[in-house]
Amino acid sequence: MPGNKGKGLTRLEAVLAVLFVIALIAAGASWAMPRAAEVKTVTSTVVNTVTKTVGAGEMVTETVTQTVEKTVTETVTVGQTTKPPERKIRLGLMTSLTGPAAPLGEDQKRAVEIAVEEINSQGGVFVREYNAYLQIEVFYGDDQTSREGAVAAARKLITQDQVDVIFGGLGSAFGMAALPVIQENKIPYVPTPSTPLFTRTEDLTTLDPEKYMVFHYQATGLMYGAAMADFVVDVIKPILAPDRPLRVAWLYQDSPFGSEYFRGYQLRVEEMNYPLELVYADKFPVRATDFRAQLTEAFAANPDVLFPIGFLGETIPMVQQAVLEIGFDKSKTHIGPVCACADVVPFYKNLGREAGEYITLLAPFSTYTQPAKGVTERVKEFRQKYQEKYGALPGLLGASAYDAVYIIARAIYLAGTLDKAAIIKALEDVKMDQILLPAKGGKITFNEFHEIEFNLFVTQMFWDDTVGELRPKVIWPQDLAEAEYVHPS
Repeated sequence: MPGNKGKGLTRLEAVLAVLFVIALIAAGASWAMPRAAEVKTVTSTVVNTVTKTVGAGEMVTETVTQTVEKTVTETVTVGQTTKPPERKIRLGLMTSLTGPAAPLGEDQKRAVEIAVEEINSQGGVFVREYNAYLQIEVFYGDDQTSREGAVAAARKLITQDQVDVIFGGLGSAFGMAALPVIQENKIPYVPTPSTPLFTRTEDLTTLDPEKYMVFHYQATGLMYGAAMADFVVDVIKPILAPDRPLRVAWLYQDSPFGSEYFRGYQLRVEEMNYPLELVYADKFPVRATDFRAQLTEAFAANPDVLFPIGFLGETIPMVQQAVLEIGFDKSKTHIGPVCACADVVPFYKNLGREAGEYITLLAPFSTYTQPAKGVTERVKEFRQKYQEKYGALPGLLGASAYDAVYIIARAIYLAGTLDKAAIIKALEDVKMDQILLPAKGGKITFNEFHEIEFNLFVTQMFWDDTVGELRPKVIWPQDLAEAEYVHPS
């Protein structure tokens, strides 16, 4: 158009501008999310030539050129130039920052900080409602390693911090105590403890419709208990009881966490008709530190396997008392697999060689071993960042909280809004590549129970003279193993 020179873009120039910006977006969008855009109006001038007949009855014509200003609207996508909105995505991490489980809570807090820094450094999360990338801000609710503290933490996150989503947590009992408050306020919730009761009905057969806002990101106690049964039948029984049922003792935390591990084990034994004989089972209260009386009773039952299932602060004294004081001989009684929640640096540092060598641990993530296939590079990168920033290594619960941040961010992007009901619906539709924890099929997607199924593996503890601490090696299942099981004899 000759009349728009100097006043706007030609149509070809506009198209080229669009293509250029799309190329920039594709290069910088780590989640394939479109960069914020604005609409630019282009004004063009149109020149019309008009022929007139003039004079009364005279066949004389003259040409009159008229210039007519005309506004033509063309949509041109350009980079964001306006100031981003003040609104931020407000995430609430509910975890143990004080009390016996504080080291695990600190692991989650640190991992979350890394995830948030990564996302914010890429511009944040694009939210269509604001037509802009929003930064993530995290608020912390300390459950104080107690049920009462968890309720107070949830109320603080909802009423004071006004978070959009709540996630995280260590103890099933604590998360379950806070659940009614979260349900009442219809807050999207992504818990990381292990009980399946976060989403299922009491009989564990269906999704509880009243818990529709809960999306569980952790291997459940049912999954762990089943894998424990599989492992001891596959690996321990051929060594300690090749011609008879394997004798098993359980000492587990009196909480939804401990109870569902035990239930998952029992259901698997019944389902597979495993030759496992339960010779002792008892519970201990949360925060217990003296297990001598129960361990003495368990020892008298002469088990081939002892499952000590508790938090880090319970697992260490339980194993130490069993071996060093009660007299469990690890060549006659295999100890473990212990809980995945014990897989943090203090476990390897404080358990000691005499008590800890040769015991086993079941988890979908390990602090020290080579990560499971399919997530190797991402885990190595995460470990390096964590160690550089905090001078330590992450554990399983930190890894699960890290993943949860990305899952929530993806759901908010899919929802295109911070409306809580829309985020809940988007969580149902999430399908993304596994991140740190190895998901079955390599994809994170919530099943009919609002759960994720994970690939679990068993590590065995070996003493490392160079560091003066225990170190693990993956021994089961066979396709993931980096070493064979070593019997203490």
